[in-house]
Amino acid sequence: MSDEGDRVRPGHWIALAASIVSGVTVVCAIVVMGTPAEQRQAKLDASRVRQLSSLAAAIDNYAALHDRVPPSLPGLDGAGEWLSITDPDNGSPYAYEKTGDHSYRLCAVFATTTGQAPDDRGEAGFDGRWAHRAGRYCFDRQASGVSRR
Repeated sequence: MSDEGDRVRPGHWIALAASIVSGVTVVCAIVVMGTPAEQRQAKLDASRVRQLSSLAAAIDNYAALHDRVPPSLPGLDGAGEWLSITDPDNGSPYAYEKTGDHSYRLCAVFATTTGQAPDDRGEAGFDGRWAHRAGRYCFDRQASGVSRR
């Protein structure tokens, strides 16, 4: 008395299984890689680190020429065309503080924590040069290439 239309065909089971596998794959990808918003924040932080690294190189160049770090970021002569001193997301300027004739501090506000974030003593894993925590984080640097009198 069974009607042919009441039976579930094998193709339906395959489609259901494929849908479940696809859904699990998407969930796993989000768990591993983060949501699109988290990925965007990580990319912005990577951009911040690149900009801070460029600023540090420009400060080192300035210090090599003038035997001191600049008094302010806008004081980096001739670097304005290629150097960004503002956050890529909100346009606020990076914090810069001259802490000595050959030392300085660069600060930015980060959205994420790097995998090798500094511990409570400020030490970081592997090179750790630009490792940071989420929130406002500062990097204390010594200008390289300057003569020490």
